[in-house]
Amino acid sequence: MPMNEFEDLAGRYDLLLRQSQLVDAVLAEPGADPASLAPPGLQALPGIAGGLSQALRVHRAHACAVADRALSAVYPRLRRHMETARPGSFAALAWACWRGQPPSHGDLGDWGEALIDRLDAAGPAVVPAGWLALARIEWALHAVSRQDVNVPDLSSLALLGRLPAGAVRLVLAEQVSLHRGEDLDEADRRALTSPDTGTAIDAEADRHARPCERDVAGLLIWRDAWSGRVQALDDATWRWCEALLGGMDLEHALRESGPGFDFADWLSTAVARGWLARVESVEMAVATGAPHEGWSLPGLRR
Repeated sequence: MPMNEFEDLAGRYDLLLRQSQLVDAVLAEPGADPASLAPPGLQALPGIAGGLSQALRVHRAHACAVADRALSAVYPRLRRHMETARPGSFAALAWACWRGQPPSHGDLGDWGEALIDRLDAAGPAVVPAGWLALARIEWALHAVSRQDVNVPDLSSLALLGRLPAGAVRLVLAEQVSLHRGEDLDEADRRALTSPDTGTAIDAEADRHARPCERDVAGLLIWRDAWSGRVQALDDATWRWCEALLGGMDLEHALRESGPGFDFADWLSTAVARGWLARVESVEMAVATGAPHEGWSLPGLRR
């Protein structure tokens, strides 16, 4: 290797090392002197009272504020619960997430799921189960709002009139997911499933479709316009959606949902709200290797 290339490589390595030390200083443990972790030779600008230590604390305070602001946008209801119970607790949790699993790039919209793991690790003695359930739903709402919206193939609905029920299946859109939400507080569930004024959802139709609180079996999350939305599902509709996610054909999915399920009503709602991606023949699904069993994550099913 020529000497000039070696020197250039060594210079880049030294720069990366110093940058890493600077990050370590800003993310220092609470109570630690950040200046002791700073790269050698680093100095504060003249006139800053407190010198390098104070300058690094200012950078830390800014990072704390950014973390709090970023996660407050993702978990607004959770933040209200935590701050009501113990002021400053959400900001402290946001900073712990930033220190433990900082953003990997400049788009902070992709960052924040680590908060759920920290709540889960704390255990029910520290974190109410309702808070953890709420965090999972709020993250799902945030994530779905950032997904690309695929245009549904509505022309494929014609297959429902051409093929028998056992030969077709309905495929839900990629932005649709199911969440049991059994630990969710009733007040949070009502707030999440109540449509906001002025959205693309017909509020009157939504109230008609929403089951009574005691009959809610789970929640359906999807993207409506630019934001995530939540629909409460009764037991029959929950079983129906699970059957579709599991790859069942129409005949078996209807049998799985039971006699209380209104297919025509659900279909019109699914088309209007973008829940349905397409109808396809079972033969085509097998030929393309489409899954016939659902997959799931803790609390979420897709």
